[in-house]
Amino acid sequence: MATMMMNDMAARGLRVGLLTWDPEDATAHYPMDPAITWMKLAMGEASQRAGWGLRLRRQRAIRRLARGFRPDVVIGFQAGAFIALRTALVGLGIPMIAAERNAPDLYDFLRQGVRARRMTELALATASRITVQLPSYRPRYPAFLRRRIVDIPNPVPALAEPPYPNEAADPPRLILNMGRLSYQKNQAFLLRAFARVAPTHPEWTLAFVGDGDAGATLKALCHELDLDDRVLFPGATRDVGAWYARSAFLAFPSLWEGFPNALVEAFAHGLPAVGLRTTSGVNELIVEGETGLLSAPDEGAFAEALARMIRDDEARREMGRKAARSILAYDPKAIFDRWEALFRAVAKRRSAP
Repeated sequence: MATMMMNDMAARGLRVGLLTWDPEDATAHYPMDPAITWMKLAMGEASQRAGWGLRLRRQRAIRRLARGFRPDVVIGFQAGAFIALRTALVGLGIPMIAAERNAPDLYDFLRQGVRARRMTELALATASRITVQLPSYRPRYPAFLRRRIVDIPNPVPALAEPPYPNEAADPPRLILNMGRLSYQKNQAFLLRAFARVAPTHPEWTLAFVGDGDAGATLKALCHELDLDDRVLFPGATRDVGAWYARSAFLAFPSLWEGFPNALVEAFAHGLPAVGLRTTSGVNELIVEGETGLLSAPDEGAFAEALARMIRDDEARREMGRKAARSILAYDPKAIFDRWEALFRAVAKRRSAP
């Protein structure tokens, strides 16, 4: 989403800079407009916890780069990045936007969630504006932050001709899980739920498309459940569209999300989804019986939802069509118009006398 937004803002004539922890030889995962100035810190490993000495050097480097680039507004995606930028830029008078990328549910799953939430809220109080991805998230922030909050969902490009794989002459028998292999995505729960329905639906296969630190654990669990010949682990891919096109529906039991790209991408490809009714964002995008099915956070209940989706070809087909129509509300141009308006409003406050 960030790359899409940068490309769009650059195409509109705005001066855009990208600051990352990457080494100097890093290349972009997605095509990036050459007009974008990419500033790479190249200090330490982003995947490793930095010591205080490295953190201080990074802060000085960020401050130096910001002074050279002279932005009118800075946006930090996720709380950690915002806090790093905020502390580095203290005193420079540059207005900042904190872009929250998860629902507040996140803190319910952190070991020190209450403390982390309070610290984050205090940091957010220094932002000129805070963006959240759905209007329902705003009331779940403290009252002193709400006046700063603007809700802007992710853009979802609609396909000119969604493939509607469930309407093929030979409909697929593949259940798709797309995303990082991690605790957040709750794939062990999905594996155990699939194990309950696999014996009675031998023609169906489950695919985990993605990689992550839970990969080895999930493969071991797959073997333990005797599902080695029923579950695919193809790893990460840039051609996600090919997997959506060959799948029947998305199984998406994430514990927390913000505005899940994998879910709305599946919708754009004409796939309905099964998710948890307790997961914010997921339980708004999936409309029960319309764009998919919502389950209680229980393996048996989720297995039954999988079975319902497997058994009813006609319902699955109709939900896929409604899912594809639902993402028209997130037209990229309209979403990026809102971002540009926000950037200009925040920058204007800086230049006002």
